[in-house]
Amino acid sequence: MKRIAIGAVLIVLLLVGGVFLYLQRPEFQVNVPEYQSQTEQVIHGDQGWTDDQRLQFHHTPQGTRLVPYDWFMALEQPCLSLFGCDLFADRTYLARFGFLSSQTDSKLNPDGLPIGFARLQDFYDPETKSTYPVIGFTCAACHTGELHFGKYALQVDGAPAMIEVTEFQKALLLAVGFTQKIPFRYGRFERRVLGPNASKEQRADLKQRFTAFIDSAQFEIDNTGPGKGIYDNQAGFNRTDALTRIGNQVFAVDMKNAANFAPANAPVRFPQVWDASWFTWVQYNSSISDPLVRNVGEALGVRAAAKLYGTDAKDFGNSVHIEGLRELEGLLSGPAPYQGLRPPNWPSEFPALDDKKIARGAELYKSMCQPCHLPPVDELVADLKKPKPAYWWENSQKKRFLIVKDVKVSFVGTDPHEAIDFINRKADSGDLGQGSVSAGAGLDLVTNGIVNKFFEKMKFTPAQQIEWRGYRDPHDPTVREEPVYKARPLTGIWAVSPYLHNGSIPNLYVLLSPQNERPDKFWTGSKQFDPVKVGHDTTEMKGAYLYDVSQPGNSNRGHEFKDGPRGNGVVGPAISPDDRFAIIEYLKSLKAPDLQK
Repeated sequence: MKRIAIGAVLIVLLLVGGVFLYLQRPEFQVNVPEYQSQTEQVIHGDQGWTDDQRLQFHHTPQGTRLVPYDWFMALEQPCLSLFGCDLFADRTYLARFGFLSSQTDSKLNPDGLPIGFARLQDFYDPETKSTYPVIGFTCAACHTGELHFGKYALQVDGAPAMIEVTEFQKALLLAVGFTQKIPFRYGRFERRVLGPNASKEQRADLKQRFTAFIDSAQFEIDNTGPGKGIYDNQAGFNRTDALTRIGNQVFAVDMKNAANFAPANAPVRFPQVWDASWFTWVQYNSSISDPLVRNVGEALGVRAAAKLYGTDAKDFGNSVHIEGLRELEGLLSGPAPYQGLRPPNWPSEFPALDDKKIARGAELYKSMCQPCHLPPVDELVADLKKPKPAYWWENSQKKRFLIVKDVKVSFVGTDPHEAIDFINRKADSGDLGQGSVSAGAGLDLVTNGIVNKFFEKMKFTPAQQIEWRGYRDPHDPTVREEPVYKARPLTGIWAVSPYLHNGSIPNLYVLLSPQNERPDKFWTGSKQFDPVKVGHDTTEMKGAYLYDVSQPGNSNRGHEFKDGPRGNGVVGPAISPDDRFAIIEYLKSLKAPDLQK
C-alpha cells in the first residue's frame, strides 16, 4: 500500500510538473516591462480642451467589446498559482502594457480604469440580439501619449500611445482561458461576478454564457494562432497593422470566412490625430476621406461586433456606437479647422529653446521640408481666409479641407507594405453578394452599409446625414487605394516619436540623417523622453520590444537626406549635424493657432 501511495504521489507530481512545463511555452507567456513608476507631476499642455472634454475623450464608448464588464473586473492575471493571482484590472498591471492612469468618474469611469477603457452599459450583440454591459477600447487608448522628462510626465492628447496592444490581448485571452480550464480559478471568478450567495440557476447561466463567449472566439483563435502566419510578425509598442487587422475583423471574423484572413506585415505607428478631421484624406496611405467611415472602420478593428454572414448579412447588424463616434469626432474636429484638439506647444517645463537655432531652422524648413509638409500653420490659417486659397479645397457644402500632399511610394522610398498590401488585398464578400472585392471596396461596402442603416433607423434628413459625416459631400469618394503616403503638417511633430509611418526611426535627429547613420535595431516601450534628439529612450529594457528593421514592414529606408538625384528614397540634400539640430529646434517651436478665443 505504501508503494502504491508513493507511486500515486509521483504520478501526480509528474502530471503537475508536465503541465507546468507545458505552460512555460512562449504562447503562454506575456512579455511586458516591469511597472514604470509614475513621475512626480503629471502635466497637460494647452491643446484647446477643458478637463471635462479630456475625460470625455478618454472614456466615451464607441461600441467595442473586449469582454463583459463584470467579467473584466473579476478576471485574474494569467499567472500560474494554486493560491490565486492578482486581478487583471489592477492599474499597476495594466500600466505594464503602457496604459495611462485616469481619474474615477461616476458616469464615464466608475472603477478608475486607465485612459482608453470605456464602459458601455447597453452593448448590442448582433449574434445573440441581446444587450449587456461590456468593457471596450475607445480611440484614446492608442491616441494619448505621455513623455517623461525629469520629474514631469507630459500627457499629450491625440499623440501615439506607448502601449503594447498585442501582448495585452494575449494576456486577456490567457486570463479567460485559464479561468475556463482551471476549476478553482473559475470558482473564484464565479464568486466575484455573482457574489457568495448565487443560486444554482445563476451559476448555470454564467457558465453557459462564459462557455459560449469562448466558443464564439474559437474561430479566430483557430485561424490566427501561433504558427498560422497571420499575426506572427509582432508590432510591439505603439504600433499595429491597423488596415490589415480591420480587414481581418471585417472580411474574416465578421463574415465567418477563414480564407479572408491576411498576414499582418504592415505595422504602423499610431498616428497623431489633431487636425486630421480637416484633411482631404486621412490614414498614412491617404485611403479614407469620410470621418464617419474612418471611425466605424476603426471601431470594427478594435472589436466592435458585426454580423456579416447568413441570410441577414445585408442588415449589417452591429454594435458600433455611432453617437459616441460623433461625440469623439466633434471633440477632435471642433466646429472649424484649428478649433478642436490642437497640437501641443513645447512646454516650459522642458529645456528652453534657442532663438538663433530656430531662425536658422526656419530657413532650412522652407527649402527642405515645406514643399511636401506645407507652410507653417500661421500661413495656412491666413490662406484659409482667402477667397481662393492655395492649400485648401472647398467642397459643395462650402466647407474647406486642407489639401495634404500625397507622395508616391516610389519617390519617398519608405517601407511600401502598408500602401501596397492594401492595394493588393482582395476578399470574398460572401453573403453580402458582391463577389470578390478589393480591400478598399469591401471596407467602403461595410462601413457605409453600417452608417446608412443607422441613418435609416434615425430617419435623418439628407442635411443631417451630411452633418454627421463631417460635412463631406456624399457624392465624393470615401475610400480609395493609391500607392502613396501623405506628408502632413509638422506642428507638434516633436511629441510623436518614433518616426516614419512604421515607426522605424527612433528620433528626429536620426530622421534627418543619412541611411548609414540609422540604427538597425532599437528598443521601444520606454516613456522617457530625449528633448535634444527628440524621441523616446531606446536603450535595452526587459520586456520591451526590440525593433528590427530586417523584419517585414519594418524597413527604415527612404525619406533620406543625402547629396545626389532626388527620388528612390532621397528627398533632399545631405544636412550637417548643426543644421539637423537647427531644423529640430524650429520644429519644436511651431505653435498651433488658438482660434477659439
